[in-house]
Amino acid sequence: MSRPLLEIRDLTVSYGGGSVAVDHVDLDVHDGEVCLVLGANGAGKTSLLRGVGGFASSERGRVRGGRVLVGGVDVTGLPPRAMVGHGVVLVPEETKVFGTLTVGENLRAAPAKGGRASRAALLEEAVSLFPFIAERMNLPAGQLSGGERQQLGIARALLLSPRLLMVDEASLGLSPIAVRAVFESLRALVDSRGTTLLIVEQNVRAAQAIADRAHVMVSGSVALTGPAREVLQSERVRRTYLGLEV
Repeated sequence: MSRPLLEIRDLTVSYGGGSVAVDHVDLDVHDGEVCLVLGANGAGKTSLLRGVGGFASSERGRVRGGRVLVGGVDVTGLPPRAMVGHGVVLVPEETKVFGTLTVGENLRAAPAKGGRASRAALLEEAVSLFPFIAERMNLPAGQLSGGERQQLGIARALLLSPRLLMVDEASLGLSPIAVRAVFESLRALVDSRGTTLLIVEQNVRAAQAIADRAHVMVSGSVALTGPAREVLQSERVRRTYLGLEV
């Protein structure tokens, strides 16, 4: 097997007075994979993405140890702007769009890679993946449904031409229909342009439909890794690690 696109080695992330959120984590993500990071609240999932993407410091955290490599290049501790240069983009759990700006203005505000022709091609691709965008270009993003705002946030990230797209809690607060639409669009990113996905998610049923591999975190560490279907269908995993009824 070829070298992973993302290699996380012995990564430790802490906050404030030294509270450890990510504790010596090892994790690989290969080109074109959809990898899930699962676990109960407080397991360290979001902190892992922030540590990889360079956002830990924005939450008064820091990477205390370990390494992050993208395509074999050590990018440990680089700020988010530099990580984008290496093709790593994070779609955070918080609000992903500017509600007072129109859909079109949200997209134009994204710092797309390349010149005008490249931006136009990326925008055309985003509209093809998220057809509602073309119909709502002049609508304030705050008037979109929850699922449409999520998809607009992903579309904005697409303009950065990510090799690795990290998405934190894509289903949070959405209806079942909206969740299905968001996850179908994420799967389409992989199928149409080969984007690699690392997703933090608690909606096990929706995640299972698109995932290749799953990593279960407990108390800041990776407790289990394996094929997504095998991991998510395990009664022991669902009950013991995820706190779900079987």
